[in-house]
Amino acid sequence: MTQLTVQLTEADYQRLEYAAEQAGKSVHVFIAEWIARLPEAEAGFDITQDPIFQLEGYESEAPADLSVTIDQYLYGNKASQ
Repeated sequence: MTQLTVQLTEADYQRLEYAAEQAGKSVHVFIAEWIARLPEAEAGFDITQDPIFQLEGYESEAPADLSVTIDQYLYGNKASQ
């Protein structure tokens, strides 16, 4: 079991307490039942299908090999010492 601590504003906590009270449940049970209704996480999530993963850089004036030789660009000859 995982323990989770969440910080809420006083107003949000009061809203949560009110909703739980209206449902006739404790805040703990109210949240646990809400989480149980969430859809299951996909077991075989393919990161390559994520739009962020598929981004292909952007056009800039940076050198084409910047990600490979960044130390050389940052530190010059000091990087090889």
